[in-house]
Amino acid sequence: MNVTNDSPVRLLHGKTEKSSKGYYYVTPRGKQKYRNREETYQQKQSPKQKWNSLAFSEAHKQMLILWADEEQVAQITQAWKDAMHRGPKDRIYEDAKGWKFAFLQEQWKQEHPFEPWYEEYLRAISEEAAQKTEAEEVSDYMLRHQAEILEAQAAALRKQLNASHQK
Repeated sequence: MNVTNDSPVRLLHGKTEKSSKGYYYVTPRGKQKYRNREETYQQKQSPKQKWNSLAFSEAHKQMLILWADEEQVAQITQAWKDAMHRGPKDRIYEDAKGWKFAFLQEQWKQEHPFEPWYEEYLRAISEEAAQKTEAEEVSDYMLRHQAEILEAQAAALRKQLNASHQK
């Protein structure tokens, strides 16, 4: 959607308010535009994306704590220099902050491997769905959701059974 801006010198970028339904952007030709966007991308994450998001958020929490202490920052910067800017998977990092962040993410992923985390995630979802379906007022959505989970679990078990018979 085209937008006329009162001040052509000052172009708007992004959301103007937290409650905005869309955001402003500027085309390569310099025209101001507005786009509505439903922000459901974090609600519809795959389990692997949720696991990666958890690693990201935990690393971010740790970074806030580490970067509050100047002595820690100096130690991390020295460690980054000693590692010759190389981080996990032999990637080169431009600054010590990104380097440490990558290591914290990798550390969280090693401490919480995907398979056990995924089993716990499925168990928690199943328990929540079971609690909701056992309640007096059960929505059709919850019943359908519970059925989908059970069907997915049954399909995974069938696949595992077939794989074990083919060996």
